[in-house]
Amino acid sequence: MAPTLSPSMRLALVLAAVVVAAPSARAADDVAYVKYRQKVMQGIGADMGAISEILKNGLPFTAAIALHADKIGDSASLIPTAFEKKVTEGATDAKPEIWMEPDEWKGAIHDLEKAADALEEAADDDDPEAISAAFKTLGKSCGGCHDHFRKPKEESYKNQ
Repeated sequence: MAPTLSPSMRLALVLAAVVVAAPSARAADDVAYVKYRQKVMQGIGADMGAISEILKNGLPFTAAIALHADKIGDSASLIPTAFEKKVTEGATDAKPEIWMEPDEWKGAIHDLEKAADALEEAADDDDPEAISAAFKTLGKSCGGCHDHFRKPKEESYKNQ
């Protein structure tokens, strides 16, 4: 016959289980947030890559440039939500500056949205010079944010 635990012992065991499980639940939650924000950023990167291929190879997809730029602008509007939860440890390259300098960070996102809109407009106008200039501006917008708010490649979790 199994020993009977007193109510206070049962409560102590339950509380101990909660204390042990809480950090792992938070860690799983953090991983989910990081994975989501990485997918948002990967989507932007995929659209930038597609535009780059069109321009580098002279592909006749000017209308597609406008669509990719529109998607980048839409994805940029998701960035603030994707980074609401501060997670700077683990499989992430987000720097704490995102949360320490929120106005500058949100300004960088706004710049990204404006640059994407400008590229979409240039593509809609089918103006090759304007498209090229707008794409360079969009790339600088991405790079400027990455330079300040993303860990450098040598510090990336991917290299650990």
